[in-house]
Amino acid sequence: MSVATSASTRPARHVEGIVPERTLLGITLVAIGLIVAAGFFIEGVSQYTLVAVSLTLLASFALSREYGYAIPAGITGGLGTAVLLIADQTFAAQYTPAVFFLSLAGGFLAVWILGLGADPRERHPWPLVPAIILGAIGLAFASGQPGAVDWVRVAIAAVIVIAGVGMLLRRDGHDA
Repeated sequence: MSVATSASTRPARHVEGIVPERTLLGITLVAIGLIVAAGFFIEGVSQYTLVAVSLTLLASFALSREYGYAIPAGITGGLGTAVLLIADQTFAAQYTPAVFFLSLAGGFLAVWILGLGADPRERHPWPLVPAIILGAIGLAFASGQPGAVDWVRVAIAAVIVIAGVGMLLRRDGHDA
C-alpha cells in the first residue's frame, strides 16, 4: 500500500471570492512590490510603506475572506502604526517602547478579529497570545515604573513554564 497521495486524490481547495484566487494573489503581490519600490523613488513615502501594505492585504482579505491575508495584514498594520506614531513624535520619547509594543499587540488582536470574519471562520486564539504578551510589555513601559517590564517578563516566563509542565503532565491518550 502506497502512502504517497496523488494530486488527483487530494481534496481541491477552493476559496469563494470576487476575484479568482491566483489572480488576487498576483495583483496583491504586484501592489506590494510597487508600494515597496515607491519608497525608494518618492521622498517621504517610506514611513507609510507598512500601512499601505497592510491596507493592500486588508483589501485582498475583503475580496476573498481568506485568513492567509489577515495574518500579514494585522502584523504589518501593527508595525506600520508604530512606525507612523513614532515618526510623528506626538508623545514624549520615553513612551516610544510603549507605543511600539502596544501597536504590535493591536496588530495581533486585529489578526484574531479578522479571523472571525474569514471563510472558513478561524476561531483559534493563537493571535491573542502574542497580543496579550506584547500588550503587557507595552503597558509596563507606559506605566513608567522602574522594574515593571522585569515583573512582566517574570510573569510571562512563569506562565510559559506552567503551560509546558501542564502539557507534559496531561494524560489524555494523545501523544502527538
